[in-house]
Amino acid sequence: MAMNFTPKSEMELTEDRLAKDGDYDFKVLEASDETSKSGNAMIKLKLGVFNGDALRWHVFDYLVPQMEVKLRHFCDCTGLLADYESGSLSAQFCRGRAGRCRLVIEEGEGSYPDKNVVKDYILRKAKPLAPPAVQPAQPAPGEEDVPF
Repeated sequence: MAMNFTPKSEMELTEDRLAKDGDYDFKVLEASDETSKSGNAMIKLKLGVFNGDALRWHVFDYLVPQMEVKLRHFCDCTGLLADYESGSLSAQFCRGRAGRCRLVIEEGEGSYPDKNVVKDYILRKAKPLAPPAVQPAQPAPGEEDVPF
């Protein structure tokens, strides 16, 4: 029995493999506490990145204390800001978290192909302040029971 498939050009394969630069929903599929090559603590993330409702790409990212802005933005967008503000974050708290990230295509080097990388995480929108409660108009002193 022959295997049937739809042939694709190299360009089509690349377009299928990489997300275009832009903002996407993600979910943390895997997270592990690791040590970087330079000896620093880091959290390795495997993100499932969505195109609409469909899980479309897997992207790896690494959270390190030296990338302060990206670390804070990750914590903000995934509901871990209190952990960030405590100064301690563990991979176990990252698993299953979701948010939005900004992906870009990083050009490959040598034999490595182009790949998607997380440029930043998108902050949650601030909740609007509740409008002030409307106070009923108070009558001027001495006008409480004036008949008309």
